[in-house]
Amino acid sequence: MALIIVAGASGQHAAVVYEAAILAGLNVAGFATIGSASPVPLFDCRWVGDVERIAPTEIQRGARFVVACGANALRRQISEALLDRGASLQEICHPAAIISPSASIGAGSTVLAGAIVGPRAVIGRGVIVNHAASVDHDCKIGDYGNLSPGARFAGGVRAGAGVFAGMNAAVLPGLVIGENAVIGAGAVVIRDVAASDTVVGIPARPIDRAQAR
Repeated sequence: MALIIVAGASGQHAAVVYEAAILAGLNVAGFATIGSASPVPLFDCRWVGDVERIAPTEIQRGARFVVACGANALRRQISEALLDRGASLQEICHPAAIISPSASIGAGSTVLAGAIVGPRAVIGRGVIVNHAASVDHDCKIGDYGNLSPGARFAGGVRAGAGVFAGMNAAVLPGLVIGENAVIGAGAVVIRDVAASDTVVGIPARPIDRAQAR
């Protein structure tokens, strides 16, 4: 069985991913931190160093990595740096998730407790499908996307790379969500969303990100 290293800010999303990996029966060998912050203990998991400076021996031993941070851009940066160094990414699926046997889960993605991934759905690389989120039949979720707890994508939705859906957001069937778009918490999306747009409300409408801050 491959050894798994969880890379993230220990005590936060990394703890969620670590527990999902353990419950899925995977062999977690350690955790790596991101950045220069001092490591916070992650349950009984050993610290193996900063992920960007991790010893090549860990990679040479065949360890597989899952990058456990909620920020899409950072998760992509760290994941692709690991791939460039010859590492492999590991998908993590919580045993309490419901995943169709015809669905595809990309390397480095996490599907957490209560989530549902429907028939013929395709989840890209490094995606987070968080607690109780649902991805219905024939959806395609691009690399490094993030569906927050309770987010729901109806059948046939196409979401580009880096899409973020806030808690309890809903996307109607067959819509296209452009790359790096942000869907606000509780929003109901009834029409396509352009790349890099932020939409909020019911029905969801675009807003200026600078004003939203």
